[in-house]
Amino acid sequence: EPHQHQCVATCVDMAMSMAIGKGCRTCRNVVEEGKKTSANRKTRRGGRERAHVKKQADKMDRTQTPIREKLRAANQDELADVAVVGCGPAGVALASELGRRGAKVTLVGPDAPFVNNYGVWLDEFQEIGMEDCLEQVWDSAVCYTREDKELEVKRPYARVCRKKLRDKLLQRCEETNVTFLSSMVQKVEDGTHESRVVCVDGNQIRAKVVAVAAGASGADLIQYEDEAEHALAVASQTAYGIECEVDSYPWPKDKMLFMDFRRHHTGLWEGTALRRREETGLMAEQRQEQGGMKVGDAAGDTHLWGTEKEVPSFLYAMPMADGKVFLEETCLVARPGLPFDVLKRRLEGRLRAMNIKVTRLHDEEWSYIPMGGPLPCTAQQRIAFGAAAGLVHPATGYSIARSLKEAPAVAEALMAGLGQADATAHTVTQCGWGGLWSGGRKR
Repeated sequence: EPHQHQCVATCVDMAMSMAIGKGCRTCRNVVEEGKKTSANRKTRRGGRERAHVKKQADKMDRTQTPIREKLRAANQDELADVAVVGCGPAGVALASELGRRGAKVTLVGPDAPFVNNYGVWLDEFQEIGMEDCLEQVWDSAVCYTREDKELEVKRPYARVCRKKLRDKLLQRCEETNVTFLSSMVQKVEDGTHESRVVCVDGNQIRAKVVAVAAGASGADLIQYEDEAEHALAVASQTAYGIECEVDSYPWPKDKMLFMDFRRHHTGLWEGTALRRREETGLMAEQRQEQGGMKVGDAAGDTHLWGTEKEVPSFLYAMPMADGKVFLEETCLVARPGLPFDVLKRRLEGRLRAMNIKVTRLHDEEWSYIPMGGPLPCTAQQRIAFGAAAGLVHPATGYSIARSLKEAPAVAEALMAGLGQADATAHTVTQCGWGGLWSGGRKR
């Protein structure tokens, strides 16, 4: 029977206790929306792969200088103009751009190095003046969809040097008097003219505006349009990679291997993939001589691999000038994400099939990128930036170049809001959201 709804939480509890599906329609709707929100938040945090995501985030790099040695400690008695939560590329870039424009900025987050591998198109980093932060450049990239199908992308591709990028962004912060508090953020308490960033160790930062740029880990600090009608569920891109030395490398060494979708990781005896490739090439030549491919023939060579129902993944590889290679098995997008253990097995199987032996392992990577789903609510009193704001390419998962490119415009918009008479946190963030996710951009 219909009844009065005095408290949404009570209704959810009541509907849950009635095993969902019993009770009034309003209760069932609330529960379904709550389930969607909870599922999306779980996915953004890492889902079932959260342990590996944390392992990746906790990696150390002694070649990167601690932030506390670069930036002055924040004065918790002072009111900052903007508190930026998150010390990754997006957060540090936004803090530096705000500092350049005269804002009093405090950067808040764990004092951690940049640990992810970043690949970018050269022209995108040239456009924002960051080409001096690149480690290596390849003149082109190559893709494979089947044995006799090679596609060359004649667009220079590059690997970012994490140390150079971090040093450059932190130097900009240092030059513009950005301060730093090394702590894990627990929550943000919003106020009309002053908000508080509350940390797990009890430290607090007071600021007129709070910007959350903590990547997927900042999902709990941002409200998303998860309850909107027809809101999409969040998917994820997962990738397991190794930086290593190998005894052979059968791909072109002067090109970046962008995507190799060939099914070398499935059902092949060790060391037979190269022979299979030669056989498939001969088959292709025979088909051409006989007037083209016959109906039902193996456009994707699935008759060799037997993987018609498999969630696809591909190999992404960077042959480095110092003799190392970065090899990564990637699932572009899936819901739920393909587990890291599966990707690791596929990579190992692929290398065995190609008769490649790892002679020395230098590093492992567990890359997790939430993909798609609802955008942040632009009516909220705090602003998001970077991956936390949905600045992730919906097809590739790339975000670093976009975030670095957007930082100046978002900083400019926030400064315009801060300069208004009787500015409030809400009016300032609305200026920022307008520059980041205006109605036109959403469409």
